Amino acid sequence: MIAAPLLPNDAARVASLYDYNLLDSLPEEEYDNITRIASEICHMPISLITLLDTNRQYFKSKTGIDGTETTREVSFCGHAIANPNEVMIVPDSSKDERFYDNPFVTGAPHVGFYAGVPLVNEDGYALGTLCVLDNKPNELTEAQKQTLQALAKQVVAYFELRKKNIELNMQKEELKVLNQSLERFAYVAAHDLKSPCNNLMQLADLLKSNYGAQLDEEGNWMLDAVGSASATLGGLIDGILQHTRSINEINVDKDQTTFGQLAGEVEQIINVPPTFTFTYTNADMELFVPKSALQQILLNLCVNAIKYNDKESGELTMAAAQEDGHYKFTVSDNGPGIPEVQHEKIFELFATLGSDYEGNKGHGIGLSTVKRLVEKHGGAISIHSEPGKGSTFEFTMKK
Repeated sequence: MIAAPLLPNDAARVASLYDYNLLDSLPEEEYDNITRIASEICHMPISLITLLDTNRQYFKSKTGIDGTETTREVSFCGHAIANPNEVMIVPDSSKDERFYDNPFVTGAPHVGFYAGVPLVNEDGYALGTLCVLDNKPNELTEAQKQTLQALAKQVVAYFELRKKNIELNMQKEELKVLNQSLERFAYVAAHDLKSPCNNLMQLADLLKSNYGAQLDEEGNWMLDAVGSASATLGGLIDGILQHTRSINEINVDKDQTTFGQLAGEVEQIINVPPTFTFTYTNADMELFVPKSALQQILLNLCVNAIKYNDKESGELTMAAAQEDGHYKFTVSDNGPGIPEVQHEKIFELFATLGSDYEGNKGHGIGLSTVKRLVEKHGGAISIHSEPGKGSTFEFTMKK
């Protein structure tokens, strides 16, 4: 018997094999179907999908044979992978100098015939074979050989899909850890930055209260500017923290409520100015939704509608409806409107279009947060608006 050779690149080949996490894995139907088909088409009692480890041959799938592995030294497939671009056919094992005294030829399962197609991955490594065996001398027709090669390609395709799924799961775990670290950093940064912002605002108020009368107009303006800048920075920090939390929000518990109850809570929280008319329709509609997420979305949209409204009498309307598999919500106002060319940009992080009625510029975080929350809950958001005619934000949420 001539032992199966170790290949010059065997260490790299085995390392590549380990990337698929196939060795010692549980049986899988897609592989077992292929070995059954190979055995049937080739009229052979035994068919295997083998994987060649450093010192052993593992059977990922098997038809017509017991056991799950052999030593690599006595394997036929160890010889087959030495020529990864060729189908190795042994018509009569008893007459082949490599195998005539092999224990699997002289003893059970008494291999008399072998045909193996190397399973070559995308990196060019032969990880194992798809093979058929008979316990008497035999041969394959050209059609059977081509079919066996086609089945081997399918096995490799399953291997590559498995590897990509492994890599995707690893990336998801890494992203989860990264997001958790980002949230912790954002929280600490927000806390550490907000303290001096609050101190600056309080100091500016104290200075103006105690010494404002002694300062000229420019001095008072400077104190007001310090207080205003500190408040703006504080708002930006709050927005960043809220946006970060929306990215990492994992609580998808749903609550039973009605649209009227939810709208009433939103109205109370935003403290609608007396110059505004606030209305909502379909108040009795039952909702089973992630309430905190939906409330945050509506609050952001309503606060923006009030903050940027340029009319003496503001109008704000919320509505809800049901579609197949989704709830649909709209928030409409009679504000300045938004040009169509800006409809996509407004959902980008830190994108700002203008100032509110007091001249304060936005942070460009709120609508980006809204979009992320909507998409996170299986929905989509869009805007319908024309300059001077107000805006309507429409979004859906999966039931």
